[in-house]
Amino acid sequence: MLSLKTVPKAIALISGGLDSALAASLVKSWGIDVVGLHLISPFGCTTDAEKVAKELQIPLIIKEKGEAFIELVEKPQYGYGSQMNPCIDCRIYMFELAEKTRIEQKADFIITGEVVGQRPLSQNKNAMKLIDRKSPVEDLILRPLSGGNIAATLAEKKGWVKRENLLKISGRGRGEQIALAKTLSLSEYSSPGGGCLLTEKAFSSRLKDFYSHPTYKTPEQKMAQASLLRLGRHFRLSEKTKVIVARTEAENNEITRLWKESGALFFKPANFIGPSALVFGSLTSETKQQVTSLLARYGKKPEGESFKVESLEMNSENQVYPSLLIVTEPTSDDILNQWRIGIT
Repeated sequence: MLSLKTVPKAIALISGGLDSALAASLVKSWGIDVVGLHLISPFGCTTDAEKVAKELQIPLIIKEKGEAFIELVEKPQYGYGSQMNPCIDCRIYMFELAEKTRIEQKADFIITGEVVGQRPLSQNKNAMKLIDRKSPVEDLILRPLSGGNIAATLAEKKGWVKRENLLKISGRGRGEQIALAKTLSLSEYSSPGGGCLLTEKAFSSRLKDFYSHPTYKTPEQKMAQASLLRLGRHFRLSEKTKVIVARTEAENNEITRLWKESGALFFKPANFIGPSALVFGSLTSETKQQVTSLLARYGKKPEGESFKVESLEMNSENQVYPSLLIVTEPTSDDILNQWRIGIT
């Protein structure tokens, strides 16, 4: 049931990017009560959503897309774009979550920063009509940046917004949006040149490997492994063994935090400075040596000693068993490139 409040209320999908920030800012300037909603991808994308909400001075609700989103990406009903980006299915799913939030918040409609013609798969008029029709929010979606180009929705029919206030931006350029951001004094948003991880070729390579070589045994492990896909250097040593090697101190900290819940084995330098690694799947004496050689390849050799690597394995009772391995020699670049998953 729609709200009977004097001041209408809207849920604004906030990605952290420019367009969603502009859409929410515009609608708020029209005297509408705006609540932000940020949906977190299980693949761990970083955004400026909280900074955007703070600058707009609106409350922000943060929700997880969850395991169901991982399943959606694997088998989308409406297919992929150039990579493993199921844009239409993704948008329908996000609107389903937004509608649940709208009902919880007793809001009247939903705001998005979509621009007609900006994204070839999901942001053309036919795709928008399909998405609205297949989701539970048909007629409840207001697209302030392009609303002047498309049919009136409930917010306009009810008189909550005026057509003359709706913009007519279209196409892939960002000039109008950047100029509008200056007019509205907005500065806290992600670079307009950024985009979804699922559209990136290297990330899609990792994602395909994740789906084709599952190593998780529980939903918790599945979620943790999904969030690790954006981190580190990824290598497939065999059909049964994958390795993630950290690139930075921050990634080292993150994989250290996630190793237990991901179901991986943890490898770290014992006597040299270098990255840590997570290993998924089964290990033989040969693959153990390959993992240690990988860490040596990215480490600084200790003076007068061989590289030594400590491995940590956790049993079903969460007890950790360490062992020490001596590296025969660092992995060569030729072998490294044969193992590499995607561009790292």
